[in-house]
Amino acid sequence: MSLSTTPTTGPDRAGPQTFETIPVGTGPHSVAASRDGRRVYVTNFLDGTVTAVDTPANTVALTFPAAVGPYGVAVDPAGDHVYVAENSSTFVKVFDAATGKETISTGMGARPYGLAVTVHPEQLLIANAIDNQVMISDLLTKSHGTLTGIDFPVGLAASADGNRFYASNHFANTVSVYDATEVIEVDGPKPAEPLAVITVDRGPYGLAGDVHDERLYVAHFPFDTVSVIDLGSNTVTRTIAMSGGPRGVAVSPDGSRLYVTNFFERTLTVVPL
Repeated sequence: MSLSTTPTTGPDRAGPQTFETIPVGTGPHSVAASRDGRRVYVTNFLDGTVTAVDTPANTVALTFPAAVGPYGVAVDPAGDHVYVAENSSTFVKVFDAATGKETISTGMGARPYGLAVTVHPEQLLIANAIDNQVMISDLLTKSHGTLTGIDFPVGLAASADGNRFYASNHFANTVSVYDATEVIEVDGPKPAEPLAVITVDRGPYGLAGDVHDERLYVAHFPFDTVSVIDLGSNTVTRTIAMSGGPRGVAVSPDGSRLYVTNFFERTLTVVPL
């Protein structure tokens, strides 16, 4: 564990801030928090592992082999299983959250990028950026549909209330907003119809919403910033400078901390909110 000083800009914070960093694996990509707030999970793209961090002590509890080139990561609502996208192949893998033991490996027919889990009902969303799609699965028990026409989605996030999901459109420099309550009805390919498209800075990648569905955090890779979107106005209200190539973001369930992966620095940064 170490401390780093990072400047922030925006209307509600400015000046240098000292943030805690946690050493993880090589090339940390995505991060997801369990709903009980006890752990966050980081995929390490370059060494093929997942690091489980115990919170609030912010110490590494477990590192386990996961995949070749793991990208997205998500945790099921019960906190029992961790889903990992193996971008170097077509597989999404499921691991026991407590032990790191692999339990399921399912081919998706496309290279998966970001992952997100919706609630009411519980669905796993899988970004297929190369084909401009988001695939929909009943937590990998059954794949039943695909939303098409989403502009190179690399990151996904689901709202806490289950009503919305978000996709980062990496090359378009936008975040698109969708109705998550309709995904259970998708059977086969269906054109996606965004509720809104939010303009952001260059290179939007990982996404995470807060527990109150008031803000959405966007990592910009490799441009060393995290944007904060106000979901009431769908506008960026704050920018946090973050060194080391921020790629993934997650918010603690109590809304007190933002976790940011630093791809080039092999660390996870903890930002007080």
